Amino acid sequence: VVNKGTDPKSNVTIMYYGDAKYSAKDAMSMQALGEVLTIKLIEQLRENESGVYGVSARGSLSKIPNGMYSFNIGFPCGPDNAEKLTASALKELQNIIDNGPDEKDVAKFKEGELADFRKDSKENRYWLSNFTRSYIYGNSTEDVLKFEEAVNAVTAKDIQNIAKKYLTKDKVIGMLMPEKK
Repeated sequence: VVNKGTDPKSNVTIMYYGDAKYSAKDAMSMQALGEVLTIKLIEQLRENESGVYGVSARGSLSKIPNGMYSFNIGFPCGPDNAEKLTASALKELQNIIDNGPDEKDVAKFKEGELADFRKDSKENRYWLSNFTRSYIYGNSTEDVLKFEEAVNAVTAKDIQNIAKKYLTKDKVIGMLMPEKK
């Protein structure tokens, strides 16, 4: 907990990170976990508890410079609700670890990813980014043509397994709170 600033607002960040062996399937599952958890956090923290305006969860696995994973949950909130909302966010994550995500949320992830892909793949910058990533990671530039197949292959069980594998370890919870008067 860091007390800085005088505005009556707080920011919470929950971080998981560490070494990991990279695989494209695990990377896609980690990304899906972030998107699916974001859906749940919006439902719970914003709609049910009216505690936040925005909340996001993001996960990634990287290969360069070394294999590692990173998963972050973040949201601004009122200082009085910071601990309660942190507990609610961790409860939503634990529910995915224990029971897996809802199929409807997995379907929303797939629908969103495929819509973004169809839109972005019409832009030169998308292809340039793909070529650059392929060069850095040592992959085939044609892997992008299998993107839809990779997204459609993600299952609720894959998402649950990646959550169990990486998000049951130590975490760092950071809270920015206003200065005490």
